[in-house]
Amino acid sequence: MNRRDFIKDTAGAAMTLALAMGAEELRAVPRLAEDAPAGPPVNCAVIGLGPQGREILASLAKLGNGPVIGISDTYTVPAYVKRAQDVAPSARFSADYKQILNDKNVQAVFIATPSFQHKQIVMDAIAAGKHVYCEAPLASSIEEARDIAKAGLASKATFQAGLQTRSNKQALHVLDFVRAGALGHLAGGRGQYHKKGSWKRTAPSDERQHELNWRIRKDTSSGLMGEVGIHQIDMISWFLKELPVSVSGFGGIMQWDQDGMEVPDTVQCVFEYPKNVRFVYDATIANSFDGAYEVLLGADSAMMLRDQRAWMFKETDAPLLGWEVYARKDKLGVGEAFYGTGIALVADATKLIKQGKQPADVGTDLTKTALYQALDSFLNCVRTGTKPNAGALEGYQATVVAHKAHEAVTSGSKITFDKEWFTI
Repeated sequence: MNRRDFIKDTAGAAMTLALAMGAEELRAVPRLAEDAPAGPPVNCAVIGLGPQGREILASLAKLGNGPVIGISDTYTVPAYVKRAQDVAPSARFSADYKQILNDKNVQAVFIATPSFQHKQIVMDAIAAGKHVYCEAPLASSIEEARDIAKAGLASKATFQAGLQTRSNKQALHVLDFVRAGALGHLAGGRGQYHKKGSWKRTAPSDERQHELNWRIRKDTSSGLMGEVGIHQIDMISWFLKELPVSVSGFGGIMQWDQDGMEVPDTVQCVFEYPKNVRFVYDATIANSFDGAYEVLLGADSAMMLRDQRAWMFKETDAPLLGWEVYARKDKLGVGEAFYGTGIALVADATKLIKQGKQPADVGTDLTKTALYQALDSFLNCVRTGTKPNAGALEGYQATVVAHKAHEAVTSGSKITFDKEWFTI
């Protein structure tokens, strides 16, 4: 037996022993469609052909079992429509989304229009008996989000909110560690989104430019917290199995004031959860340093997620887990901001070992984005009738948190959440 086979077999034995002892965090539970038979194709339509709509089209094309037979957008310039049809060449285009909904061959609809336009489209899609995937936030107001959630809960078809992280295999893997207590006593956490770039988009006409720039206007946008932060904060609430008690917000237009920005381009929020746990969040489109991540801090370890990668940073006095001896170790940090040496948390580690592969060598499959996995999960729910990880209630509650956080930012105040706000 050579050293490689020895390590593989010993790692497998360590995994098996840990599982027998109830180490829940080491299980790679098959939660996504790729772990089950593909099943019959689901005929799909995409409404809204902007950047997110085209990303959905590209992910569906990669999945292969969700053929797109209909696409719709109110912008009918041929070159714009062609960009979508190049990705979905078999799709029929209509400027009127209701014509797409009237097509009995369409089973599932993906709504990727601006969030302030979601409500009527969702209502019409549900009334037409379609399975609905609605991007997050559900709406640009809590009242409209509640109406959408009520309709989603009442629908006999599948309704999934676009909270991609809840279907992300890497996040699900880390969730197992968190729920198993690998952090130790929780002290708090932090997260950030740093990506420099103006939200202003240019267009040939003033009318089209006004349509494109809905995210920079305060009457149609929920700002950075609604358009970006909703996903990261929802993940923390999901991990903790708690909704926040309060949020304090700060922010301002620090860079893009010349672009007509009406919502802050830089924000900071402090979310307080039960048991005095706080999560500090920072987002800006004025600077790109250190990208985006989420960190939870515990007495035994810290866990960091960066999209499709994750690591555990153990304290020196933390108990040994056994398997970490065989895990990949990465030195992490940006410039002088050295975080330390992290133990790579590879999604599907147990599954990979059973296949005779080394998780440390293979790593997490980075080609399958969080969006790809969310669409995969949605289509699997449509086929099987199972409840999605991010249903109407989860989508609504995440929208409430994001909108109230945006309100706290714009007012520079602390908002205490009323439990009734989270009920439908």
